[in-house]
Amino acid sequence: MAIKIKTWLEQFFNTFSETASPQPTHIIEAHEALNNVAFAIATSDEINKTLPPLLNVVEAQLNQQFNGPEQCHVNVLFSSPSTSETFVHHPSDSTPSPEMLHSLHRYFTNGHNDLINDACYLDALVEHPFPDPLYGYKLTESNEMNIWLLITFPHKVPCANQVRWKCTAVETLLKKGFTAWAQQEKKISKAIASERAIHAAELHDSLAQVLGYLRIKSAKLDSLCQSNAYHELKPVTEDLAAYTHYAYRQTRELITSSRLSMKGDNLTQAILDSVSEFEQQSAIVFEYDNRLKKNITNPQQSMQLLYIVRECLNNIVRHSHASHARIVIKEALPSHIEIYVEDNGIGLDAKKARNDSFGLKIMHERAERIDATLIIQPHPNKGTQVILRLPIGDHHE
Repeated sequence: MAIKIKTWLEQFFNTFSETASPQPTHIIEAHEALNNVAFAIATSDEINKTLPPLLNVVEAQLNQQFNGPEQCHVNVLFSSPSTSETFVHHPSDSTPSPEMLHSLHRYFTNGHNDLINDACYLDALVEHPFPDPLYGYKLTESNEMNIWLLITFPHKVPCANQVRWKCTAVETLLKKGFTAWAQQEKKISKAIASERAIHAAELHDSLAQVLGYLRIKSAKLDSLCQSNAYHELKPVTEDLAAYTHYAYRQTRELITSSRLSMKGDNLTQAILDSVSEFEQQSAIVFEYDNRLKKNITNPQQSMQLLYIVRECLNNIVRHSHASHARIVIKEALPSHIEIYVEDNGIGLDAKKARNDSFGLKIMHERAERIDATLIIQPHPNKGTQVILRLPIGDHHE
């Protein structure tokens, strides 16, 4: 008998909170609060937005266990072993110091994942790269992503055994929540990839072939109507050939895009793969300058940015007559990332685009979906420059 995932999760967490003997009211309330946190994590559709307010609750529950001088700060770190990238999520009411964020990124992206046990306690008396003593507990582990609960003590530091004992309930419930969330995310990603593959195959076997046939016939019709005898049909056949060719090209690009994948949502690697792909299709020399130290875009942002960059590369290869192109991706101040796509070709006047030039319009629409700004302008030296600015907020810290 089938059961909905949310119904199963409710039963799952409720059975965990049941006890054989009556408990004091404050303990029951604490368990209920942590149960709610774990359930919210397990059923989250956007973990970047869900997690910060939930960590407020976790931090408050933990600080009830420690004395005043031992008050702690809670963070959750997502670490990718395959891409060496980290995301640090913190409570919405507080933000770790820049020194702590830098230390966490450096420690968890320099090959330390294999050296750290499932739990670690770095005392203030031991040399380590963190400005505050740190207790860490690995909540989940996989080839794609490890998730850590990190607790720092800016003031008095409890002993390791005391910290572990007081954190056991929090660790157990968070582990259940993140394990369920990771499993659900994996199923969703697999289902999406499978559906996209099916759509790509259907496009290839049906619409792409029909459009390919129409492209050939419309081009032939346009060629036959070049004589003076059919001068009245010439504008119609030119439009028909141009629109059919564009529809065919866009369908082929959709098929390619449907097969795109970004391991661990690694935007920078996906752009590099696209640069290599388009470089093989032309004699243009491509230069890729990646200045991002870590991946700081969510999956939706990554895919839209990748589509825009690919459309830029496609335009360079097909229309620019350039010999050199440059792609730069960097962090501009703490709140934005910028992507530059430049070429030394004949240039492009976006205001005088052809009637069949839907590509520029689609690029602007994709940018709007993720609140990004897209600027297409002549390059200061020669050719065309595309600038894409994306606000990244606090979720990447």
